[in-house]
Amino acid sequence: MTPQSRLITLQAITFLHPGTGQTTGVVDLPIQREVHTGYPMFASSGFKGSLRDKAEQLWNKEPDNVKTLFGSSVNGDETNTSAGAFSITDARILAFPVRSLQQVFVWVTCPMVIQRLLRDIELIGYGKPEIALDDALALVEAKALAATGSPLKDLLILEDVNFNVTANKTVDAIVELLTPLLDGQAGFDGKRLVVIPNDDFQHLVRYATQVSARIQLNDESKTSDNLWYEETLPPETLMYALALCHDPRRGNDQIQDAGQVAQKLQALLEDRFLQIGGNETVGQGWCCVKISGGQS
Repeated sequence: MTPQSRLITLQAITFLHPGTGQTTGVVDLPIQREVHTGYPMFASSGFKGSLRDKAEQLWNKEPDNVKTLFGSSVNGDETNTSAGAFSITDARILAFPVRSLQQVFVWVTCPMVIQRLLRDIELIGYGKPEIALDDALALVEAKALAATGSPLKDLLILEDVNFNVTANKTVDAIVELLTPLLDGQAGFDGKRLVVIPNDDFQHLVRYATQVSARIQLNDESKTSDNLWYEETLPPETLMYALALCHDPRRGNDQIQDAGQVAQKLQALLEDRFLQIGGNETVGQGWCCVKISGGQS
């Protein structure tokens, strides 16, 4: 059967820590970033691991379905191992929440991010939306675009950066594209989305993240044994990934082709919630998730 493609979007509802491990920099535990852009990301291996962990909890009486979708366990004792029936990409940034003097916070994105989204959804056969990015690409320093009905106008102050906001129908088209891709109950408001220059977006996603000091207490002395600084992505961060489902590589009466693999993946995310990244025991990493598509 022809492979089935899907788009998975995530909207953070708690802080996210897609960690890289310890570094020697100022922040001891930074988040994952693309090496060429500096944009936040979540590696596909960790994303797929989070999906597998959820599948093992939900399908604990159907372990064969877990192995069919995700492949044999690395630490298992199976003699006939096989790969999983779907692949998934790294989760990329889609829009980033930044505090504002006017609207508490707004979502910012940039032409480069939207161009990548358009390319990616065309790749999986979701369609090619007619969005003219000429105006967004022509943004000059200290300019930003908002939707035509947005309350954002005139001077917009985001962190330490000022923008002159102009309403533009290009943003209307972007909002029209994003709204059905995101969970309808998660609270995305397209009137608070602004498209800013690529360089300013890169600055904000690097320096407007949360950096928290954390300590580990000694049970006996009640003093700190360790102090470290940890970076997280704020709630309301929007990310997306692509999933490609194909025919199973192992026999399974319940999952026999790519279409049924896609249906099973859809069922896994039916409750709309997924925990990804580190610090699960302190309530971090929870997202509203939506899977879209259906075209082959």
